[in-house]
Amino acid sequence: MNKITFLLLFIINIGFAQVGVGTLNPQADLDINGSLLVQQEFMTGPLPTVKITDENFKLLTRLTNSSPAGEITVLNVDSLTVAPINVVNYKFENINLDNLTDVDLQYDSNKYIVGVANFRYVGDAIRKTPTSSTTSIGAFVIRTFILNGTWHLEIRNRFLDLTNTTEGIKYYITFIVYDKSYFRNMPVITTNLNGSNTGVASSIPNL
Repeated sequence: MNKITFLLLFIINIGFAQVGVGTLNPQADLDINGSLLVQQEFMTGPLPTVKITDENFKLLTRLTNSSPAGEITVLNVDSLTVAPINVVNYKFENINLDNLTDVDLQYDSNKYIVGVANFRYVGDAIRKTPTSSTTSIGAFVIRTFILNGTWHLEIRNRFLDLTNTTEGIKYYITFIVYDKSYFRNMPVITTNLNGSNTGVASSIPNL
């Protein structure tokens, strides 16, 4: 058998048979038993219509920080403690005055980002207090922050108290909890508005 005939048979075999890498018993057109590295383009077909009963999907990702770059890995959602994006509703009641100074939400800051949405409070109104020639409702703060490796919550009026009892206020808040595997931390953008109410951000992030 000359080289040309052998090459043709090899091409025909690839075109009509399953190919295994690291396995002698391939179960698909291309069956790889081991890691996969794609250093340039990675072509995929379109995802067909997903029915409500379809659940067994896995997410293939291409690592840009592997050495060399391009290792293909699978994100197994079954092993995640939370989904990529989660919506969690909270209710806080029986609060001392109106101040949630520091509530440990217990979300690991190395794994998750916790954002605030859909906040409302139910109860006594904010009473305005005279300050020189105007009146003030103080400085009401709603924020999440990181302390000792977990996400914490602050909801309070830092200068005024809304009520003198523990039953006057109830806080309802929605947290958006993101899996950090899908996010990249960008540097802080500082913009000096020179005393103006309008302006343009000093830069845009390099997305």
